[in-house]
Amino acid sequence: MGRSDGTRVKGIPALDALIPHMMSRRCDATNFVKIEIDITNLKAYLNALRDQGHKVGIMDAIIAAFAFMLRKRPEINRFVVNRKIYQRNHTCVSFAMLKRGEEELTETVVKVYIEPDDDLIAIARKIRETIKENEKPQTKNAMDRFVDKLMSLPLLPGFLVGVIKFMDRRGILPKSIIKLSPFHSSMFISNLASIKMDYLYHHLYEFGTASLFITLGKPLREPDCDAEGSGAAKKVMTLGISMDERICIGAIWAKAFFEFKRCLEDPERFIGEAKGSTGVEI
Repeated sequence: MGRSDGTRVKGIPALDALIPHMMSRRCDATNFVKIEIDITNLKAYLNALRDQGHKVGIMDAIIAAFAFMLRKRPEINRFVVNRKIYQRNHTCVSFAMLKRGEEELTETVVKVYIEPDDDLIAIARKIRETIKENEKPQTKNAMDRFVDKLMSLPLLPGFLVGVIKFMDRRGILPKSIIKLSPFHSSMFISNLASIKMDYLYHHLYEFGTASLFITLGKPLREPDCDAEGSGAAKKVMTLGISMDERICIGAIWAKAFFEFKRCLEDPERFIGEAKGSTGVEI
């Protein structure tokens, strides 16, 4: 019986197939990289979209760049379960969001599915709709309700989580649980800039299948000087990235991150026009 969320990758070199046996846990196989993005052009591009009536933010653009990158580098959309490498059969992104009540802040985690033909505008719309559906403190999504039920059973939560992990390792976890679980996703992203924090390197979860975690640090102004020492300041956002090195070779990761950075620093060419085209594919 195959998994509902991915297909086993076969025919890979023997050493690549051996590595998940050498590093059986995601925390053992996590690499970290910092990417600095000059967002000067990106902010101007997003401002132009807003002038046209489109609500698009930097996190939306980063998720769009990630989704477009997967079209070129589908190996990044892989995951490892039970020492086997799988190719995910969809693209989805999870992120935590705040719920602002009258007296306190609470948090939930949501997941957005991205279709192959979704452009920046479509992705931003899905994110806005998801946030709107979940922003009220009293609102509980499917994941919240599932966790509430799990924790309402005395002495059983740890046992039930163990059962879920066992089923996941064996590829028999119900599709309904995978669909609602934010831990089964192509990427986790955290917009720390929205709470005035800098980037950090977030751990990868052992539970689930997310092989990539990206955090967004608050943008900083940096000088942009030429050889003569003249020039205007630029805005730079640093991304902290944690990734599972087992899913593909390092050269593919390097090319993917290069294309990802290029997409964000030249958004009009690579992300696409507001009218719905995705522009030049990366």
